[in-house]
Amino acid sequence: MPGLSIIIVNYKSWSVLEKCIESISSQKINSNEIIIVDNNSNDNFIKEFKKKYSKYKWIVNDKNLGFSKACNIGAKAAKYDQYVFLNPDTELGENCLIQLKLNIVNYPSSIISISQLDSNGDITFPYGKFLSIKTFNGTIRLLFRFLKFENRSEDNKKPLLRPDWVSGSFLSIDKKSFNKLGGWDEDYWMYYEDMDLCKRAKNIGMEIILINSISCTHHHGKSSRIDLTTTVKTKTYLIRSGIIFINKHYSGYSQKILKFLFISSRITEYVLLSPFSKLKRLLLYNLVFNFRVKEF
Repeated sequence: MPGLSIIIVNYKSWSVLEKCIESISSQKINSNEIIIVDNNSNDNFIKEFKKKYSKYKWIVNDKNLGFSKACNIGAKAAKYDQYVFLNPDTELGENCLIQLKLNIVNYPSSIISISQLDSNGDITFPYGKFLSIKTFNGTIRLLFRFLKFENRSEDNKKPLLRPDWVSGSFLSIDKKSFNKLGGWDEDYWMYYEDMDLCKRAKNIGMEIILINSISCTHHHGKSSRIDLTTTVKTKTYLIRSGIIFINKHYSGYSQKILKFLFISSRITEYVLLSPFSKLKRLLLYNLVFNFRVKEF
């Protein structure tokens, strides 16, 4: 079975990172390594963690380079031919990596992900359809799922799914395919980079597989929503990255229409809710003034 290089990008996520590392260590599998790429957390915790987990590879960036670039840096340092990109706020289920290895053999040259639970143990949806006129906001996505009689709860009971894209919070891909795709697109500082990677993979005939029989817990937002300022930045990058995706994968009138719908729907939401929410007011300001937000 293939060896695994597990690549974790960290930014001030120490409490959950420790749980993540321990959950990997408890798997007791051979031929694996853990690579932690720290995006300039710039605090005292990193010395403690590097000492405690000295047998793992640590790469410390001198600035926060964003998720995509940090993942690419981690991949370059990997010694095995199968990568697992993992968020620091995830905890792996029992025998998760053993089962993953078995499925990698069954689905070679594919992007593979697994089922995810939230902190309360409820099933989440770490997958979806590509950004389009049918999916540009939550209401539209729900409407089209209703019209097509799609039931995501029933989908999660199936052995596996073949969605358009899977979340980068747990994403496995072989080195050859990763290099063929050119790695993660570093134009995405945060968000939509996973959708973009899967889109490019599908364009060359690769399969996107989500295995429902394997699971991890994903404690959402432990690094991206630690305070109001950070939440505003991350949600602003969500919009910015959506526009990058549209510009990259659409052209002509399709691009113009989708970009208009994508932006206008968010402006409408923020205008309606801004009297009741400081967060919405700040997001509206950032959106109107061309995403003038500094990186972390």
